[in-house]
Amino acid sequence: MASENPITRAHRLLAPRIAYLIGTVSAEKVANLIPVSNLTSVSTQPQQVALAVYKQWSTYQTLQEASGFTVSVPVIDQLEGVWKLGARYSRFPVPSPAEKLTASGLELDHQISEFGPVLLTGIGWMACRTVARLDLGGDHGIIIGQTERVWFNPAYMAADGTPSGSPHPVMQQTGNQFTSTADEFTSIPYY
Repeated sequence: MASENPITRAHRLLAPRIAYLIGTVSAEKVANLIPVSNLTSVSTQPQQVALAVYKQWSTYQTLQEASGFTVSVPVIDQLEGVWKLGARYSRFPVPSPAEKLTASGLELDHQISEFGPVLLTGIGWMACRTVARLDLGGDHGIIIGQTERVWFNPAYMAADGTPSGSPHPVMQQTGNQFTSTADEFTSIPYY
């Protein structure tokens, strides 16, 4: 039996990655929240992020029309709820996005942002207006969002976004394997 080409799994070298919760509202006013680990900052002035979403997911279709999206950062104690929100991937049986959001057991707010629901008890959240959409021909589409609002949970972060203590975000290694950060920060002096 031939071994699988390792190139098809090269993305695993980039793990673990934070499992962000991406909030959206469809044109039909259906709110949804899914975990996505393909997100990174691409500009700090202005604050912009790049989000890659699997093209076969309904969230991708919503993002093609929506004016923005939300990003929430859950903590490891919220892993079960995060996994339920990834129903298409985790195979959690729910008939609708509304029932999935309720079944997650996470404390969500649907009113704070017009772009989608946010997690109130995670490390924080941001609301981003879509400024660009890219299709590079792969199985994921890319959405660039510019941050319009941000909230840092004072239980985990100071008002300037620096950690107070050691927050433990949900981090996906691969599939249903998750981890988090160390109990304490390791610092090294600047030169």
